[in-house]
Amino acid sequence: MITLKISLTDILGAISDDKSLMLFNTIAVSYPENDTEMRLVKRNGKYFLTSLGKIVYTAQTIIAKALHDYWRLKAIDELELAEQDIPKEEYHKIIDLLIDNEKIREGLIHKRCS
Repeated sequence: MITLKISLTDILGAISDDKSLMLFNTIAVSYPENDTEMRLVKRNGKYFLTSLGKIVYTAQTIIAKALHDYWRLKAIDELELAEQDIPKEEYHKIIDLLIDNEKIREGLIHKRCS
């Protein structure tokens, strides 16, 4: 059995420049029927995202959406830094009002509960 050691730094480094990220996103959007290996592969002259690539793509789209909501997230941070303790139910209502993306909401609620 061959073991590959791929680090988070390797993955983020691979899409860290604008050109690589644009290529990665173009492939992800263009070819939804991707491969199941753990890298970007080329088959029959076409590039495909692998299973790991699909997960990386999903994560970076969530990050892009979070950047779009930067000021709303900043407002949530300010609420958390306030001296007053906001009840859990009220905090959830605020998150639901400010943040549209379910994955980002889940991350914020999970962060607060842990």
